Amino acid sequence: MHRNCRLLCLLVLVVIHACDVNSLKSDRLCSQCSKCESSTCPASEAYPHMTAYDDTLIAGALQSDYVDSDDRGIYSVPDIKGGESKKYNSYFGWRSTSGSASGYHRFRNYMDRCSGGQSYLTADKHGKVSLRSLSSLKSLGEADWKSINPPKELNHREFRFWVNRATGKCLTVFGGKTKKRTVGVTKCRFDGSNPYQLFAFRFHYHKAFCCCGVYNE
Repeated sequence: MHRNCRLLCLLVLVVIHACDVNSLKSDRLCSQCSKCESSTCPASEAYPHMTAYDDTLIAGALQSDYVDSDDRGIYSVPDIKGGESKKYNSYFGWRSTSGSASGYHRFRNYMDRCSGGQSYLTADKHGKVSLRSLSSLKSLGEADWKSINPPKELNHREFRFWVNRATGKCLTVFGGKTKKRTVGVTKCRFDGSNPYQLFAFRFHYHKAFCCCGVYNE
């Protein structure tokens, strides 16, 4: 009797796992970019998500199903973790490199492998934030970002201001309460009066895809 119960429980677990695997798909990602460098995803800790003060996801091309592969813009979109929605997925985030001497960081979109190298988070003199290649920039400072701590009352949950080297302005989420808002740069409000200039990096992967059909558990 006990043996039969154990076999039945095992069968149920196998069925549940099979249904879970079959339900997790990346159809929209695969239709836009099917390139994969390997059959397994790298360690997710190296490619965290950037989130805004309201916990929305800061995403470029293919980092969310809300942003198409040919869109060079950067947006604030709903933070949907992999496997939580049948319609939308979220994907690997940003790779950060920094110069210890300069104190500036550069952020590269891990997912954007179908754009010919237009994968760096940049800002131009007009305040437009977009994904571009380093070779296309008038100044490498357009791809450099410096972290500034917020006031003490906002200095929690690892929020930071990110100041662009070329413009001297802060990364900012614009727009109202729409699901997809534009990210640009504007004058820094280091007193915290504009909370939409505060960003944090989160390691909250849950079955996140790193390329077509490949994801981490």
